[in-house]
Amino acid sequence: MATGPDPFARARRLIDPGLRASADRMRSALRRVIGYHFGWWDEHGNPADEPSGKALRPVLAMLAAEAVGGTAERATNAALAVELAHNFSLLHDDIMDGDRLRRHRPTAWAVFGVPAAILAGDALSTLATEALAADGAPLATDGVRRLDEALLRLDDGQAADLSFERRADVPLAECLTMAADKTGALFAAACELGAMSAGASPHRVWQLRQFGEHLGLVFQLVDDLHGIWGDPAVTGKAAMSDLRARKKTLPVVAALGAGNAAAARLAELYCGEGPLDDDAVRTCADLIERAGARAWAHQEVARALDSALACLHAANPEPAAAAHLTALARQLSVGPTAATVSASAVSPGGSQSARLNPHLNATRAHATAWARDMSLFTSWSERQFEREDYALLSCAMFPSAPAAEIATITDWNTWLFYVDDHFAGTYEPGVPIRTQVARLARFMPLDPSQGSPLPTTPFERGLADLWSRTAPGMPRDWRRRTREHVERCLAGNLEELAHRHVGNPIEYLELKRATNGAPCVSGLIEYARGLALPEAVAHAPTLRALLDSVNDASILTNDLHSYEREIATAPEPANMIAVLRNSLGCDPDQAVTMTRDLARSRRDRFEQLAAIDIPAMITEYALSPADTANVLAYVEALRDWEPGWQEWFAHTARYGPPPASHPEPVAPPGPVVATSIPESVARLVPPGSVVAASIPESVGRLVPPGSVVAASIPAQFVPPGPVVAASIPESVARSVSPGSAMAASIPEPAARLVPPGSVLPVPTPESLAHTAIPEPVASAAAPVLRRLAGPTGLGTGMARRLLGP
Repeated sequence: MATGPDPFARARRLIDPGLRASADRMRSALRRVIGYHFGWWDEHGNPADEPSGKALRPVLAMLAAEAVGGTAERATNAALAVELAHNFSLLHDDIMDGDRLRRHRPTAWAVFGVPAAILAGDALSTLATEALAADGAPLATDGVRRLDEALLRLDDGQAADLSFERRADVPLAECLTMAADKTGALFAAACELGAMSAGASPHRVWQLRQFGEHLGLVFQLVDDLHGIWGDPAVTGKAAMSDLRARKKTLPVVAALGAGNAAAARLAELYCGEGPLDDDAVRTCADLIERAGARAWAHQEVARALDSALACLHAANPEPAAAAHLTALARQLSVGPTAATVSASAVSPGGSQSARLNPHLNATRAHATAWARDMSLFTSWSERQFEREDYALLSCAMFPSAPAAEIATITDWNTWLFYVDDHFAGTYEPGVPIRTQVARLARFMPLDPSQGSPLPTTPFERGLADLWSRTAPGMPRDWRRRTREHVERCLAGNLEELAHRHVGNPIEYLELKRATNGAPCVSGLIEYARGLALPEAVAHAPTLRALLDSVNDASILTNDLHSYEREIATAPEPANMIAVLRNSLGCDPDQAVTMTRDLARSRRDRFEQLAAIDIPAMITEYALSPADTANVLAYVEALRDWEPGWQEWFAHTARYGPPPASHPEPVAPPGPVVATSIPESVARLVPPGSVVAASIPESVGRLVPPGSVVAASIPAQFVPPGPVVAASIPESVARSVSPGSAMAASIPEPAARLVPPGSVLPVPTPESLAHTAIPEPVASAAAPVLRRLAGPTGLGTGMARRLLGP
């Protein structure tokens, strides 16, 4: 059946007769309470035409049925059940929260009293189960159980929400779980029951359920934003009602745990005694925003929306229903004044593409103190350590980890980078390094009660401390896997020292997989989220391939950023760009392009594995619902890694050139022109000029007087003449020859290849798709690229680009 143009109107027509029939089942005064709550009549029983709610959950059930090829009518009882269950929760929620307004009129308990409203909610809960029982299998059997599970989760979430009000310290992870239970459970059930009613396969039912689960988090986050900054004319509730009630909503909890001055001041106000007056409530809202939590919430909305849409796509939905569900998801993701919120409030680094853990500032301070305690600054400069900012990397990779866990994760990352930098150089001369690697394993006992030797080096001190903080609470299988990962990383570093000259890209990538710390850090997902991968699948090929794909992407992205510094210190660095140049005979620009393409293909491989192979693995191993949830949570956490690495690369000083010896950089004699601008903008720009946007002050100082257009001026107002484009690093700007052009997104090694006086064209999809590769390079590349595109699973994108059809 084709879907109609207005799913909300269709859903309302679908369920209204059933809602009224359900109310008529009650012969007592509860019928009046239920009818008043739904807006059918006033408190005296006179007919009224008040809003009955949006019918959002019925819409999800109806569209989920249509998404798997069913009809809206077949999903009627599923839609009716979730609407009855939702309104049961609203009646009770209004009482527990003390809310006197809903849908712009007094709440049921405020009119009829608390006992009557409680009983009306209880009746709706029973009527919801009856609606499914009357439908027949599968809703009358599995459907009833699924709805019961969702309502139990909802009860748990509501109980947690109430308990938070009496607690001063609520971890963000616990608050996210509360939101998932309180809101996501019924969203998930609506999609699941709708798909079940249409006889969908278990895989499609599961993916639509996950779509609803993620969409529930979107909805709750936006609702929490409205509870602080929403317009009462839109929300139907008093302004800042959540703050007046001192509710621990997600933005509040994120702000309280931000570890900055605004968070400390907020804690004094919010966790104090006595009511909050209007000025105090407004101050709290301002402090939440200054702490970075408003921006964090909008970032979390974007991430949850992306996850929801990925699950929807994995369900292979019918196009018309998919379009409606996508539009609905995007509509729900729009919060109050979302367009004006900048993520720069979270971190001094400017706008963020990744989510950031709200504990970033506190984690930075902890990381420096820990590195000092472990004596890491005997080899590292403390100033350079702070500029390299491993806390930022950890907080971008693990945006939802609690404060204690993100501190430990940061220390692991710090230790792994210390190993990468100083592993060989700080060990005792004359003692075989492999012997000392074996000694390090003794600081990771599988039985934590065994103890370990007295550490004598920074490596040993750091590892002993990390293991003592991480391993005791984790299962033995986790300890064994993590110890193996650490030993493999250390041995890989030795192997890299012994084989600096790698013959081809495959050997290089296999070697870097061993030296990269990502497998070690992957175990920290379980630590941070309090979950354990099922032992049956922890070593399964599918999970290994998933981790390899995200690991490879991070290695290649690292190589793109680190090549310039590495080539300056070693003639043949361990870097994919250098390997491609040596093995294929291509120039640096071509090697950079191939490396970028290969990184993209590994990211695509990750998404393919997550959408197709992981569900198949879950079915193959017959995992329980709890184990399935743990596997999917692990996959979801890995998805944060790539944007996390990109966020860190954009701000860390680890891969940039050494700082300038003078405080004021010298301006280049000629204009710097950027070429990475959208084609639509490029067409509006007069010849010889480029639009500027968000020019950093440090770059602005490099520009000769008279050649700069102020940031963010629309293209049509740009005067003729040279203009400097946004976000060009100082090191790049200083290296530009007079009259030369440079794209802001081109790495410095490639930028150095731009001849003086040349101008690079604005890149477009068409021009990128037809990049000319010299025939000798393409011929030399063919054998290696066919291997890259073959059984190793490294992807075919780069091969298609270079070798043609």
